[in-house]
Amino acid sequence: MKKIVFTAVILTALAFSAGAAVITEKQVVDSALKNNPDIAAAEKRAGSYEAKSHRRFFLKNPMVGFDVMAVNDNTVNLGAGAQKFLVITQEIPEPFAFFWEAAAASDGAEGYKYAYEMKKFEIMDAARAAYYELYKTMKFIDITKETAGIVKQAADIAFVKYNQGAVSQQDVLKADLEKDILENDITTLNRQKETGIQALRKYSGDENITGEGDFSLEEPRLAGLKYGFDDIKKMVLSGAPYVKKAEAEKREWENSRNATIAGYIPGLSVEFKKSVDPGSDNYELMVEAELPIFFLNNQQADIGEKLDMAQAKGDELAETRDKAVLEAKDDYDTVKSDFSSLELYKSRLIPEAEAGLSSALASYQSKKTGFLDLLDSERMLLDLKKDYYMRLAEYLTHFRMLEELAGNSLE
Repeated sequence: MKKIVFTAVILTALAFSAGAAVITEKQVVDSALKNNPDIAAAEKRAGSYEAKSHRRFFLKNPMVGFDVMAVNDNTVNLGAGAQKFLVITQEIPEPFAFFWEAAAASDGAEGYKYAYEMKKFEIMDAARAAYYELYKTMKFIDITKETAGIVKQAADIAFVKYNQGAVSQQDVLKADLEKDILENDITTLNRQKETGIQALRKYSGDENITGEGDFSLEEPRLAGLKYGFDDIKKMVLSGAPYVKKAEAEKREWENSRNATIAGYIPGLSVEFKKSVDPGSDNYELMVEAELPIFFLNNQQADIGEKLDMAQAKGDELAETRDKAVLEAKDDYDTVKSDFSSLELYKSRLIPEAEAGLSSALASYQSKKTGFLDLLDSERMLLDLKKDYYMRLAEYLTHFRMLEELAGNSLE
């Protein structure tokens, strides 16, 4: 009979676990990259500016016309006496201005490309943070339910001992109060879980990612940091998307400034006229140059604007680099500290607290300790387990933020 009951329990557990969906961190990130509209918009914007920048590498289209000469008595004579020309006109910009304008357009497009990379990292971080937060909340629920089971066991012992006259009614009341507190905590955590599910759906861009029934989250992998801060600092300064974006913006305005200064050198307009009359080899060639005499004040104002913006972008770049290094140092120190703490929690603190609770439970049952000592042991274990998962979520979040700053995987 016992074998039959045991087998039925195992089969029921297997059936339940088989029906529950297991959501992975990779699944959430992939879904966010595929479905998030902000990423799609940033990608389209980057593609648009890339296409737009290509136009600056080519001359304007030539103008083609037809010129007829010979006017008789206020009428146009298109007969045998008229001269007919095919006219081609081409504007030729000043070479240096042309080069710098093209370079500025290319740098502008590159800035939007890095803005797209920044948006991808931002959405991936948000999706991962939602995953870690939901995982932490679900672990809190499991831990609190487990602790409630232990408190119920202690309450049953207190009730028996009270009926035997071995303890006062205070122990029973304290046990009931502790159970009520834990049940209220579970209710609060379940509300947090629903909020976490909505956040996961939002950032993954998939309303059905958790399915309709029960689900679980794959335990996040505790990624190890294999680089020292000096190496990470180099990565940040050379590869961080928002540093690269600031660099591209600085180059864009420097090239725009140079192109404006080069605007003092006149561009040319070349016009070629070829006679199309039968047997005629006549042609005309006319070259014109623009002189910025009447627009001198506007030219100077434009140069001043570009010069100030180029200097401002240089200052912003320096500030961005300093900020990136400072944020990376903060993330790095958090990751290193949390990793050491997690190892300490797993290897010593939680096992010792579990052993202490088991000892306190046995001692209370054998009348060697009071109920308050048992509650202290129970609360200490609950707090340590919660602290562990809080630090785990913090570690993983800052690890991914550090990767965003470095623009590289750091595992």
